[in-house]
Amino acid sequence: MVLTFILYVSFMCGGLFVAGLCAGCWTGRASRSKAGLNLEDVADDAGLFQGWDGLPVAERKRRLGLYRQRVLLQSAERDRAWLRAQRKEYAKGW
Repeated sequence: MVLTFILYVSFMCGGLFVAGLCAGCWTGRASRSKAGLNLEDVADDAGLFQGWDGLPVAERKRRLGLYRQRVLLQSAERDRAWLRAQRKEYAKGW
C-alpha cells in the first residue's frame, strides 16, 4: 500500500517534470525563432540592438558578436585603403 503510494507520487512528479521540460522547450523555441531573425540583412548597426531588453542572453551574445565582426571588417577596409594610399605615395617618390 505504501509502495503503491510512493510509486504513484513519483510517477506524477516525473510526469510534471517532463511536461515542464516540454513546455520550456516549446516556449524557448518560439522566442528563439522570433529573436533569430536574419541579422546579416540588417543594414545598419542600430538594427542589431532593437528590442535589446527583451532578448535572452544567448541572442545578445550573438548580436554583439555580429556587431564586433562588422566593426572589425570596417576597420580592416579602412586600413587597407590607407595602406594603398601610402603605397601609391611611396611609389611616386621613387
